[in-house]
Amino acid sequence: MKGFTSILVVALAYEIAATSIIPGHSEREPLEHVAQFHSGFQPVSPTNSDSSLLTTCNGVLNTTTGGISYKAFEPIAANERCVWTIRGGNAGGFSLNVFSIGSLGSRDTQVIATCLRHRENATHVLVNETGPVSGVGTCNVLVITLASGSDINNATGFVLEYSVLTAGYLSSSSRDYILNGGDAAIIPYPSTSARYESYELTTFAILPVPDSRTNVLYIKGELDGLTCWDTLAFIRFNASSTLPTKWQNEGRLCGNVLSEIMSNNDLILLTFDSDMSVVGTGFNLAVTASVSSTCSL
Repeated sequence: MKGFTSILVVALAYEIAATSIIPGHSEREPLEHVAQFHSGFQPVSPTNSDSSLLTTCNGVLNTTTGGISYKAFEPIAANERCVWTIRGGNAGGFSLNVFSIGSLGSRDTQVIATCLRHRENATHVLVNETGPVSGVGTCNVLVITLASGSDINNATGFVLEYSVLTAGYLSSSSRDYILNGGDAAIIPYPSTSARYESYELTTFAILPVPDSRTNVLYIKGELDGLTCWDTLAFIRFNASSTLPTKWQNEGRLCGNVLSEIMSNNDLILLTFDSDMSVVGTGFNLAVTASVSSTCSL
């Protein structure tokens, strides 16, 4: 029997040639047996934090009030990628206020607030000026992204603060993962119980590796039904997009999909939503990087 890495390479070559989870998906050869071959792949735990202020690249904020102060008075690096997930405990809405946004070097350098609402598609807001940020008043989770281009022109970072406006209803089992696409990783979800819970909204942010392509292999265990009651959404960052926020909602994996490959040469954000009833055993995610020219989306 081949090792997990070899099987994953074969799966990548086979599956990436077909249409992905964008409408038109058709199931290929089931790959659920791949999950049992973990050679070289390390298990990943959720990212946790009890801090109310983050000053380093990447992190999770769970306090009801807090902030991010990242390189406010020093240059950011070219082609930098940072992701912060703001959960605020269990929020039903936020206020977000920007004190400093620095001097963005070009249109390819942005700060973006992604609003995640349970059972809804993500929305993305460009943060390009000081003051209150609109469009976040009914979000359950916020994802803040800093993405710099190659021409930074002495651009500096930013300072912002948030407050939870209303309490949410999400399951306390909801989790947040931030991991490097270059670290071969296996994520069994849920990781601490046999079944996930109703009303979950869990995030998986995967950071890119320079000159490489990040590949995420999804293998379904059990999701509610064969339709989209419980889903895994795929959102990818496209630095060459003409859209100001660069994030693109690509589609959702539902209970009828046994396996899928999701790839990108930049940031990947996955979100898992479960509805009000009937839970399953979840899924496995295997994350690895390959040479950029090996495959394309």
